[in-house]
Amino acid sequence: MRKHRNELLSILSEYFTEYLPLVKGLSPNSIRSYQYAFQLMFEFLATEKQTCAEKVYFKNLEGTVTKEFLAWLEEKRGCSISSRNQRLSALSSFASFAINKCPSSALRFYTEVSAVPQKRKPERTPVYFTRREVTVLLKLPDGATKASARDRVLLSVLYASGARAQELCDITVGDIRFDGKTSIKLVGKGNKGRIVTIPEKCVELLLFHLKTNGLISKLDKYVYLLI
Repeated sequence: MRKHRNELLSILSEYFTEYLPLVKGLSPNSIRSYQYAFQLMFEFLATEKQTCAEKVYFKNLEGTVTKEFLAWLEEKRGCSISSRNQRLSALSSFASFAINKCPSSALRFYTEVSAVPQKRKPERTPVYFTRREVTVLLKLPDGATKASARDRVLLSVLYASGARAQELCDITVGDIRFDGKTSIKLVGKGNKGRIVTIPEKCVELLLFHLKTNGLISKLDKYVYLLI
């Protein structure tokens, strides 16, 4: 008796061995991430549907299976929303590949996966500090060492300028203008620059730091350096 060919497993093999590495050019790490999504899917089918991997056909992925799988990831395995969405992306990518290879068998699977939306992450509540709390934070570096004194200056600049952490790290001495109101050029994402002014007390701390560490005339040096 002729054994029935498993189209899903055949297409899945081609997807991982040819399409992702050769056509899409994905890295080995990205491919492993996609493979893990199907490893989890087969685990779900085995434990929740009593269907072993060798007997999984496209018909086993139809109906509400995708939704059930994603719910299982969150409820039984404790996956985050980001991980859940990554697994859905892997299934969607394969479904798009499969519909072109075998439309008659993969149509319902493709249609049902495509109808499942990415889950939105809950928005984080912004954290605000009171003036008293900011004062306490700025005084945490006690100034007993050169590094601690430097950190107090950097915290002051961070608060006064509204800079992001990376923007703060990227400030060079040449980005600071002390004529008139002291200003600092900050370079953010996409190499976009903006100019911000800082108050006099912050200027005094910054000048003292630059002079003490011999940085005042070294325009290409980063402000956080200790020389």
